[in-house]
Amino acid sequence: MEIIGIAEVMETNFSNIIARPMPGTLHDLPWAAQGKYRIGEVLCETFWMPPYRDGAPQTACTRYMARTQLDRLSTLGYQLMSGYEAEFFMYRKHGDGDVTSRPMFHGVDVFSSLILSEHEELFCLISEGLSSAGVDIVAQQTEYSSGQLEFATATKFGIKSADQMFTLKEAVKEISLQRGWQATFMTKPIDGPGCSSGMHFSGSLWAGGKNVFYDLETNQLSEVGRHWAAGLMKHAAALCALLSPTVNCYRRLHTPFTPDRNNCGFENRHAMLRIVSTSPHTTYIENRLPSSAANPYVVLAATVAAGIDGLVNRLEPPSDADHGETLPSSLSEALSALEADKVLCDALGEEFIRWFLAVKREVEIAKVNKAKEEGRDEMEVERELYFTFL
Repeated sequence: MEIIGIAEVMETNFSNIIARPMPGTLHDLPWAAQGKYRIGEVLCETFWMPPYRDGAPQTACTRYMARTQLDRLSTLGYQLMSGYEAEFFMYRKHGDGDVTSRPMFHGVDVFSSLILSEHEELFCLISEGLSSAGVDIVAQQTEYSSGQLEFATATKFGIKSADQMFTLKEAVKEISLQRGWQATFMTKPIDGPGCSSGMHFSGSLWAGGKNVFYDLETNQLSEVGRHWAAGLMKHAAALCALLSPTVNCYRRLHTPFTPDRNNCGFENRHAMLRIVSTSPHTTYIENRLPSSAANPYVVLAATVAAGIDGLVNRLEPPSDADHGETLPSSLSEALSALEADKVLCDALGEEFIRWFLAVKREVEIAKVNKAKEEGRDEMEVERELYFTFL
């Protein structure tokens, strides 16, 4: 455990904080305690312990931060409908040794119904548990690397989308452990050839019951959609730090079918932003920048903050939007871009940005740099940091 010098924590002498249950978030956890007892979960946001700051919300609480950005969007007259595609790796947890040598399956068996059938009891248990917890799954599939899977959530309005993704990660890891498997949302747990895990984030804006990303006259992305995309592109370098937030994430970027440049394109899975526009209900922007290691609340908050800048300032994508500048190639580079992005820093709040930068630089980057100096295997250190906890 690392303890770093967060000013507010030091000022309060490491006092308690208040975790306040949020209305409407209570749900069943049917997999807890192997289903022998009825156990529920309620999602909370954190507040300072009075009299410190009069018990105000901790603005670094990521769920609070996401709701704050959604409130800003609401004042502009819009609702965000969004969903996530969560990729992860599944390994057999049995005996001694490195579990990464025991993936659920070997080879590039993408979309294999046979593998799903072989492990259908586990997948059905996860699906059933998620449904009872209020999480709607629209797809389960094998992916392009040994042991790699993907679950996609149904689109929801507002904070419900991120709540679903938060609960999905929890359920997948806990139910898998009960059945002798270990799931990890670490972006790339094995060095060398093979895919890494993303968490694509798709969204559209709605007003008056209509998808305002869709232009009825042209059957293409609307002016509002272009402004939103332009906001994401303007802040792409800073968004890298928030949406690909670990040292390990940069083993994913700049590889085939992952973002390499700050670009967008219609139905282009090589681009950072994939634009889909075929009907009022199937027009959205898929942001392919987030990695599986990202916090879903931070993904939502940062995306909305960047998109709002595009809306308010009526930004337009650059004329060469299908090319764009190269994205950061390391977490350190991305953190510098975030620190220099006044719009995002102001929107997300000084407290969150300061805490985030400190954790990333003083804990994660520092540990990897120390490993380099000592001649240790960097991937081994990255697994120590991320494999179990993501």
